[in-house]
Amino acid sequence: MSEQNNQGCLKKCLGFWDCMGIGIGQIIGSGIMSLTGICIAMTGAGTPLAFLLAAVLVICPNMVLAVLGSAVPATGGMYTYVRDYIGKKTAFYYLALLVAGQLVLAMFAITFATYFCSLVPGVNETIVGAAILTLCYVMNLFGVDMAAKLQNILVAVLVAAMAIFVVFGMPKVDWSTFTAPGAIMPNGLLGFLTGASLLTFATGGAEFLSELGGEMKNPGRDLPRAMIGSTLIVAVIYAFIGVVAVGVLPVEQVAGESLVQVAQAVLPTPFYIFFIVGGGMFAVASTLNATFTWCTKGLLIAAEEGWLPKKAASISKRGTPWVLLTIFYIVGLVPIITGLSLETISRLGNGLSLIYVMFPIATGYIIHKKNPTAMANTTFKIGKSVLMVLTTVALASYAMAAILNFGDIQNAWQLMLIYSAAIIAYAFWREKKVVGLSATGTGK
Repeated sequence: MSEQNNQGCLKKCLGFWDCMGIGIGQIIGSGIMSLTGICIAMTGAGTPLAFLLAAVLVICPNMVLAVLGSAVPATGGMYTYVRDYIGKKTAFYYLALLVAGQLVLAMFAITFATYFCSLVPGVNETIVGAAILTLCYVMNLFGVDMAAKLQNILVAVLVAAMAIFVVFGMPKVDWSTFTAPGAIMPNGLLGFLTGASLLTFATGGAEFLSELGGEMKNPGRDLPRAMIGSTLIVAVIYAFIGVVAVGVLPVEQVAGESLVQVAQAVLPTPFYIFFIVGGGMFAVASTLNATFTWCTKGLLIAAEEGWLPKKAASISKRGTPWVLLTIFYIVGLVPIITGLSLETISRLGNGLSLIYVMFPIATGYIIHKKNPTAMANTTFKIGKSVLMVLTTVALASYAMAAILNFGDIQNAWQLMLIYSAAIIAYAFWREKKVVGLSATGTGK
């Protein structure tokens, strides 16, 4: 089956607000619930500004990918960008990193279980984590439109929970916290920048909407609007949450902690429970569900081209790539049942995510040269020079953040090299069976 035929099997059912729901749900997740306290320890009262800076760092690659997605929309967008403009073997390597990076599915599921068990003590966290992972997997088996409906519900409740936290918390903020000497950057500029770079995990995620271009009703219009719009909306929400998180309780009390303590201090009991469920649990569940929605798209096309056995490209009667969904489900399930630590999962998964996204971002350097017709006709236009600057800033910020994430994890870089060598060897061996041709004829 050709790429075009395969995409014809997928429903063009996603409107603008569906894309906004998926984008917001992909962004708001475990990051805001777990990283806020860590950032406070690094940036003190500068945490709200760190969230805004993180959003700026994320918007740069989002702008690049929005240009690409508007010019050449396709299901599996980021894979097709790398394949068509850099090379086929490089594109397969990108996908191999993407698969490994979906360790974060386990992180989302485990974080959900942690919040659930804080309300229902005595329940096995492993079982709860596996259960929410399975639920989102099954919902996506029923089709992207069903998953989008679930996502819109999750996001609506999630935003309401965050709003309640802000509304009840803002009147209790001690504004002198933000004006005290050294409050904004207690660890200096480097500490502030380190905190902001870590928060790119919390503010990122909308870029993966480019994976759904082939299932959007109007990708040229809706994709850039949804990518940038969802990032800006979440950045503002996060900044207000950061104000409350820093300004209600002493900084030393909340540094390194989750939002639970602040929520207990500002919310009446019914609203506190709603925040834990709708803010904590739904945030993670929405990201988990959104990840299942997009993560198979590039691999589906690659399987059709011959990089994987033909069976992997199977589409169910409901229009879903059930074999590939199952692969990602297993990738997320194994760390849960083996007891891999949450910190290790999150840092490895996020580090890999930052690295593999750098490949499609790099196409921003050459898209004007390789496909001038598409760039001339796109509805979302950015000048060549501006696109070059955005691409450079995006790559530099993501490289810095990846280094920080891998940091001192034992053997992380060694494992990365071994995995990369195995994938590259497989790519050279499997290449003779690959039949897909790039749209531009530039793939190698």
